[in-house]
Amino acid sequence: MSSLFSTGHPSPTSRGALPPKPLPFHMTDPFLDRGVWCFWLTADEQVLQYTNHLNCVLNVSYMTPPFMRKAQNRALVTINPRYDAQEVWLWMYETLETEAHVVELNESWEDAIVGACVYPDEDDQTGDSWD
Repeated sequence: MSSLFSTGHPSPTSRGALPPKPLPFHMTDPFLDRGVWCFWLTADEQVLQYTNHLNCVLNVSYMTPPFMRKAQNRALVTINPRYDAQEVWLWMYETLETEAHVVELNESWEDAIVGACVYPDEDDQTGDSWD
């Protein structure tokens, strides 16, 4: 595996006695298949649907061998040949990694967001929404 495509995930043994947490997604290194670059992506269905709508992706297919059930949340992603495969793979990895990272907000930020999203009661409306 080249250092350019290494994911840098910690090994399960480095966390001590705790079992490893499942990763939100996993991408294999890209490989050339019939003249186009592909990689396997294992993720939630929402992530696979998001990936399918990107311009840099030619196709997302759920290929399974005969007589086997469909692999759960795993798809073969074909990179559009108009784009550089390494750049697409790295961009997708960085984008998914950023989106999968959970940011913990302190209580004051949570309260501010809740306060900003509160809608007025229906009883308080006077019929003119532009007051």
